Amino acid sequence: MAARSRTRSGPTRGWQRLPFPTSPLIRVEVIGALLVAAVVAAVLWIVDVGAIVSAVRTWLLETFGLGLAIVAAAIAAAGVAVVRHRRGKPQRFGTRTLGYAALCVFVWGALGLNSADWTAAGVEFREVTLGGAIGRALVSSYLGALVWIVSLGAALGLLAPRLTMAALRALGRGLAYAWAERWPHRALAALGRALAVAARTLVSLFQRTRHAGEGGPVIGAPAPAVSGATGAIVYRPRIAPGAPHSDVVGIGGVAAPEPPPAIEAEAVAPSEPEPEPEPPPDEADELDEGEAAGAATADRGGWQLPPIELLQEPKPSSDRKHDNAARAQLIVDTLASFGVDASVVEINEGPTVTQFGVEPGWEVRYKEVALKDADGKAVMGPDGRPAKERVETARTRVRVNKLTALQNDLALALAAPSLRIEAPVPGRAIVGIEVPNETATVVTLRTVMESRPFRDMSSRGKLAIALGKSVSGQPVVANLAKMPHLLIAGATGSGKSVCLNAIVTNLITNATPDEVRFVMVDPKRVELKPYSRLPHLAFSEVVVDMDKVVGTLQAVVAEMDARYKKFTELAVRNVEAYNRHPRVLKKLPYWVLIIDELADLMMVAPFEVEKLLCRLAQLARATGIHLVVATQRPSVDVVTGLIKANFPTRIAFAVTSSTDSRTVLDRGGAEKLLGQGDMLYQPTDAGPRRVQGVYVSDAEVERLVEFWCDERFHDMRPEKADDLLEDALVARNGGGDIDVEDDDPALRAARDLAARHKRLSPSLLQRRLNVGHVKAERLIAALAEEGVVGPRLEGESREVLAAATAGEGN
Repeated sequence: MAARSRTRSGPTRGWQRLPFPTSPLIRVEVIGALLVAAVVAAVLWIVDVGAIVSAVRTWLLETFGLGLAIVAAAIAAAGVAVVRHRRGKPQRFGTRTLGYAALCVFVWGALGLNSADWTAAGVEFREVTLGGAIGRALVSSYLGALVWIVSLGAALGLLAPRLTMAALRALGRGLAYAWAERWPHRALAALGRALAVAARTLVSLFQRTRHAGEGGPVIGAPAPAVSGATGAIVYRPRIAPGAPHSDVVGIGGVAAPEPPPAIEAEAVAPSEPEPEPEPPPDEADELDEGEAAGAATADRGGWQLPPIELLQEPKPSSDRKHDNAARAQLIVDTLASFGVDASVVEINEGPTVTQFGVEPGWEVRYKEVALKDADGKAVMGPDGRPAKERVETARTRVRVNKLTALQNDLALALAAPSLRIEAPVPGRAIVGIEVPNETATVVTLRTVMESRPFRDMSSRGKLAIALGKSVSGQPVVANLAKMPHLLIAGATGSGKSVCLNAIVTNLITNATPDEVRFVMVDPKRVELKPYSRLPHLAFSEVVVDMDKVVGTLQAVVAEMDARYKKFTELAVRNVEAYNRHPRVLKKLPYWVLIIDELADLMMVAPFEVEKLLCRLAQLARATGIHLVVATQRPSVDVVTGLIKANFPTRIAFAVTSSTDSRTVLDRGGAEKLLGQGDMLYQPTDAGPRRVQGVYVSDAEVERLVEFWCDERFHDMRPEKADDLLEDALVARNGGGDIDVEDDDPALRAARDLAARHKRLSPSLLQRRLNVGHVKAERLIAALAEEGVVGPRLEGESREVLAAATAGEGN
């Protein structure tokens, strides 16, 4: 745009109004073309060329047919491109040009298939087809047909590569499922579904409309109907509730019952779910991916988001061998043996557990009534005694606590290592019995990020988070801006640190450093260290020194106070309104404070840490500052009542006891989780929801960090807020003088201390000289300039070098 608005001096000023470039070479070419056109027009006017023109026109129509319109459109498009002199990437321009050329060839061949009874200028298309001789050649011979079909594939691959790959993947998956089916009619049905997906994808390309993704059956959807008025599979007990359970499996060493009939098991067992077809890209992406990418890059100030291909591809689910139909029948039979009437009405198979939806039955009470005839006399039975009949007197629903009380008995009958009962399932009139699968499916971050719920969430904000998949296999996403703070707890090895890595990886994949900044506190020194080179960091480093933690929190509080002052000046309430204000030239980025281990912080400075965290949790939401705090020791002295009150959104991984679960979630259940990413997610507006968390490998993190550390982004890195951290540390040190002069007594004392030791560190200077952390760091830097100590090594103290000055070490 800047090149178009540039002015020229001299005689070329009048050319600015022309719609083509104003370089001298272009002007000469245009003038020459106009002169040649004028001469040709004069010759045609003078010479009688009617017969020649008629013969040429007939030959063109017979040879090209209606393909003349395609040739004319291609020449017009080439002329427009030359006149506009587009300055795009040559590779992208060539790719799109070849794609449109291949599309023209395919359309031309399609015209060759039609021999309409049309006549134009004496040429009958019934004899030469609508595509002329060229169009007929494309479809009448084997070589021409091959060229025609290849042209369609080339056009789709060059113009819409993502859409084509989605169609091919859907077709391949459908063929794979068709090959794996046992019965021919099921194979044909699966193949038909795959072809339908491919057809919908092609229609979306040509019609330029956006369709909602229509996939196969949702994981865990109710099985197809074989009985019942509503058409849904219902598992009823094969014995009357309360009957002797000599034929019930797993209780007291009794033999297992016979499996359900073959036809019922065939209909009930949920087949392997078909993958949902990827939704077609937006219309803007289909029309011009290059222009859309360029506009997005311009909106982000030159930054580019990393491609989704840097993340691990979704892994195919492993073949599971559980017979969910048999397990459902076993559940209702076990409940019936204990006198509980219930039925399984749905089966939801997730990546880690399978949820059986149990509907409580009825408790029916009867009484025996003597039969009487019309005269009121008792009717005698065959045995000579008065005959009696059972009459129903009362009918009440089975209490939910009767189902939950049998949790251990159900686990024993199902031979499950652990079993969780959700009573009731939120928003449903059923009780959920969650049974672990024999083999768990790994949920990758890319799998959830490519789903439609995540795309919808990320389009509304920059803090969308992919958490994992629910027990029914549906993606679970959340918005950190709506939480607004997150508390994560779990024992060692339960997946807590992987969840933190997934959150950070998710945010740096969807947001630039100008949109989201991180403040990371890692007392363990190894979990968040790979992100130390990210341009997203608000400070220059990941805080690992415990002496800097309180100062870091104070610096974040200072940033919060500074933002509130800016909001007051413009009379706005939150960061979204501030960034939309017309007087704002530089938008404020979101800040995300991540603390990997809260227990270590509470041991060092419990009162200060609790006070600062609570203040941030209470006030920082409106300023765009959000907290993500994790701990592996969810005791009451770490997760205090004040902290819990200000962190309404919580995630609980597997913990060691129900006490820890109640500390985090105010209810039990987390102690029955399976580990390895199995968690309970409790949002602000609903109860706990079981989710299998996403997995992010170290290789994925490394690839994303390397992308953001590329040299092309070096000049665009935003300024760090180290001055806030330094001011906070100075204030924490009492506000004393932290500058180091040559005659500083602290420097002389540091030299004497170096003479008595072989290695020197800032913490040693803090203890021996009674100075603050910043002062100690500057003393170490001064000694390094004098050559007394060596260079800094990661995680180690500095070695004393100058033996003549420092003396021999003890």
